[in-house]
Amino acid sequence: MLMRGMKLLQRGLLGLSCILLIAACATASSEPVAMIERVIVQFKVKPVAPEQAVTQLAQRHKLAMTFERELGGGFYVAQLTPAQSAAVLQPILQKIALDVTVASIEADQLMHTMPAQ
Repeated sequence: MLMRGMKLLQRGLLGLSCILLIAACATASSEPVAMIERVIVQFKVKPVAPEQAVTQLAQRHKLAMTFERELGGGFYVAQLTPAQSAAVLQPILQKIALDVTVASIEADQLMHTMPAQ
């Protein structure tokens, strides 16, 4: 009797897991895709003319981006036109990161702080 109850419980949990997985997939596919509008670039050598350095980098890698502003510490914000999805942009950024003039490049994404517990 106990074994039969355990099997029913296992089947019930498996069914519930399947339902939750299907619901999660349905919810995930209906969410809008976040578009990346800016990237943050750091060059290995601080450029004298950051606008020109960003323009040259964009031309070399065929990415439509323009200099927006300096963040400080050798970091620069570049505007993407048009905005790109993270899935499309990530391989491009990985390729640009290999450029000999680039120390780092990453998507400028809004970060949310969470309370520590």
